[in-house]
Amino acid sequence: MLKKRWLGLTVSLVLAASLLAGCSSGSKPAEAPKEASKETGKIASTFPNKPITVLNSSTAGSPADVMAREVARYAEKYLGQPMVVVNKPGGGGGVMFAALKAEPADGYTIASVTASQIAALQSELKKDFSIDDFEFIANVQKEPYAIAVKANSSFKTMHDVIDFAKKNPGKLKIGGQGTGSALHLMILQLAEQAGIEITWVPFGGGSESVTNLLGNNVQVISTAPATVNQYVEAGQIKVLAISGDQRMEHMKEVPTLKELGYDITMTQYRGFIAKKGLPSDVKAKIVDAIKKAVAEPGFKEYMAKNKQPDGFMGPDDFAAYARKDYELIGQLLQKVKEK
Repeated sequence: MLKKRWLGLTVSLVLAASLLAGCSSGSKPAEAPKEASKETGKIASTFPNKPITVLNSSTAGSPADVMAREVARYAEKYLGQPMVVVNKPGGGGGVMFAALKAEPADGYTIASVTASQIAALQSELKKDFSIDDFEFIANVQKEPYAIAVKANSSFKTMHDVIDFAKKNPGKLKIGGQGTGSALHLMILQLAEQAGIEITWVPFGGGSESVTNLLGNNVQVISTAPATVNQYVEAGQIKVLAISGDQRMEHMKEVPTLKELGYDITMTQYRGFIAKKGLPSDVKAKIVDAIKKAVAEPGFKEYMAKNKQPDGFMGPDDFAAYARKDYELIGQLLQKVKEK
C-alpha cells in the first residue's frame, strides 16, 4: 500500500467576495466603465515603458530557469524593454505564486511555470491558490518525464526497480520535485499499477534531485529529460523509462512506460503565466514577443542543443492544455485519496 502521509493535508476553500458599490440613480454608473476602458487603453498603448520582471520558482541553471532566460533574451528585442528573470524558489512554487499575486495585473510582472507547479495547485498549494488566480500567456517547451538512476546502479531496467520494490516494501527511495507534483503523481501511478510500496523523497527542484541521486541519498529520481541530459552524456546517469506516448529522438533506446505495460502518459510543459486580469492588448504584446523570440535562430539553436522539441502554444491552446492536465491531476489525487 502506498505511503500517503502527504495526502492527509486538510483542503481549505478560501472564498473571497467583493461587492461593487453603485449609485442608485443618475449617469455616474455608466461613467465608471468608460473611465476604466480609457485607463486600460492607456496602459496597453504605452506598454511596456519599463523593464518586465519574470518570476521563476526554479533554481538557477534548471531547465525552467534557462528556458525563461533564453526567451527573455530574445523577447527584449521585440518589447523594447529588458525582461529580468528573478528566481523565487520554495514551497513547490508557492513563493513564486504569492509574489505574482501580490503585483498588479499590468504585464510588468509575469512568471514562468511548469506542469509540476500547476499540478501543485491541486495538492499542497490548493489552500492558498487556485488555477483561476492566473491566466496563461504562452507555452514554449513540452517533454515527457523520465525515471532515472545512477549509471552504475544495480538497476539496469525498470523491471529491476519494480522487482526490488516488491521484495523490499518501502525501502525503495524515489526522489523528485515537490509533494503532490506531477513528477510525484507519475510515481504514485506507477507504484499503484505495479503493486509496490515506495518511499517518496521530495526535493526543491530538479538539480537538487540530481545531487541527491549522485550522492546516494535516493536510488531513483523522477525528473525531466532536460534536467539529466548532460549527466547521461557524461555517463553519470541512466534513464530507464519515459512517460511520453512515444520514444524520444535522442533516447531511442529508452522505452515508454506504456511499452512496459503501465497505463501512464504524462508531459512536462514550460511556459508563462500572468496574474488574472491582464489587459488583453498587453497580453497580446507579450504573446507576440514570445512567439517571435522562439522563432529566432539563436533560440532554436538553444532548443536543439538541449534536445527540446518545439512546444509553442498561444494563450488559448496553452490554457486548454494546462487545464486539461490540471483536471487529470485532480482526478489522480482523488483516486489515491480513496485508496
